[in-house]
Amino acid sequence: MHQIRLIRESDMPRELDAAIVELLCLANVPERDEFRRDGRGWHGVKPIYCVCVEIEGRPVAYVGIVDRVVRVGAEELRVAGVQNVSVHPDSRGQGLSIKALELAMSEADKLGFDVGLLFCTEALQRLYGKMGWVGVGKRPVVRVEGGRELPLPEQNVAMFLPLRVKTFPDGPIHLQGNDW
Repeated sequence: MHQIRLIRESDMPRELDAAIVELLCLANVPERDEFRRDGRGWHGVKPIYCVCVEIEGRPVAYVGIVDRVVRVGAEELRVAGVQNVSVHPDSRGQGLSIKALELAMSEADKLGFDVGLLFCTEALQRLYGKMGWVGVGKRPVVRVEGGRELPLPEQNVAMFLPLRVKTFPDGPIHLQGNDW
């Protein structure tokens, strides 16, 4: 039996934080060194809250949520940025990431975010699409790293979940910070 819980960043216990970092390392082997260096933040961007699924007190699934105002064309949107969706290799195929993401987006809706925003690979588009996420189409996505504006790598597929805003605006996406 699993336990699923939402944890505000300010309430994150040290032991759980360390255990989640180990989960991220196991679930994302190519990025292992980055997680060991930066912890749960990606490119130094920390979540404001996360959802963790645990079995017998051990984290087996995780998703972090970043609070960011991004510019899309001429409009600004407050997005719940989905970060580091991960499931332990031994726990995959049980729908745990779906449960974690559903709780995370339910909370984002309660907190008044305009949309959810995530970046995934083409292979994961279908999974997220089944959960109501919509592709934003091919368009430039700009991130800011070290004061420089850089394009998001092309293999990243941007998808949004309608919350307060039902239609994603036209135009390029400027993350107004680094990606998450």
